[in-house]
Amino acid sequence: MARGRLRIHRGAAPGVGQTYAMLSEAHRRVERGTDCVVAFVEHHGRPRIEVMPHGLE
Repeated sequence: MARGRLRIHRGAAPGVGQTYAMLSEAHRRVERGTDCVVAFVEHHGRPRIEVMPHGLE
């Protein structure tokens, strides 16, 4: 079995699009069959971001 990779996304300020980009990439990778785990998401009251973690581990 190959070694896994750890990728950490860190945003500097709310509203710059980092959370959206990170969750979109996670969904894309899961669709391709890659294991993806989300540890913590701060949605800052944005409804669109709040529902994005659904379907991710």
